[in-house]
Amino acid sequence: MEEHIIYLNKIRREIIDELSQHTLEQLLYIPVGYKNNIFWNAAHVLATQQLIHYYLSENKMLVDMDFIRTYKKGTFGNSAATEEDVNELMELLESTPMQLFKDYQGEKLARYRTYQTSMGVELTCIEDAIMYNNIHEAMHLGYILSLKKNIPF
Repeated sequence: MEEHIIYLNKIRREIIDELSQHTLEQLLYIPVGYKNNIFWNAAHVLATQQLIHYYLSENKMLVDMDFIRTYKKGTFGNSAATEEDVNELMELLESTPMQLFKDYQGEKLARYRTYQTSMGVELTCIEDAIMYNNIHEAMHLGYILSLKKNIPF
């Protein structure tokens, strides 16, 4: 599993780079034809990771429930984020893979409730969740790159 957490770190580094290269106005812009923005996609991957790794293993998540409610599956981008929110998100995107590694190594995540994703993938253990999460985050990195090309300023 260590290599999959290394991949997560690499995906997160790309997302953090995109967040740091854009103004707040660009991060919050929702192009015509899209339902969300760059910031939402970055926050959504963190919310999803926390849900499928920590919530489903019956552990305390590293973000609060307000964050989860705002960025979970089925929510949409908005323009309520601040520079402070962006900085906090970048810090969490950077720190949570290492915490995941420690928690995995410490077998804190060994107990797991089976979950069927919206893509039809059944997660039966934390290892499934770690591998699936990388697919999910890479997909949203692709959305971020697409959104970036559609920002007119």
